[in-house]
Amino acid sequence: KQWYQRRVRVRGAAAEKLRECFSPGVIEIEEGVAVVKDARLDSGSREVLRHPELVEGVKLLKVRDHFIFTVESTGAMDPLDLVREAVKVLKKKCEVYRKELDVLTT
Repeated sequence: KQWYQRRVRVRGAAAEKLRECFSPGVIEIEEGVAVVKDARLDSGSREVLRHPELVEGVKLLKVRDHFIFTVESTGAMDPLDLVREAVKVLKKKCEVYRKELDVLTT
């Protein structure tokens, strides 16, 4: 997840250029000023950093332990049940790795 913090107002042609640096729907232009509309739509692009005139306009921040994902099912299992089962498998794998680490550190 990437968060945006506006540092200075980006207006006019620069606002349009800023909008083009991000996925559709992330940045919109309201009354000639670029505003963040929906940061969740961003793909994590750092295109804005390639434009020195725009770098002052935004500060990119990431929350490193926050993930949003979509689970689709073809019908054999409900998506929620699929996620629950996947978490169980992941927990079991983590237990195995933790035991292996304990053996290595003792």
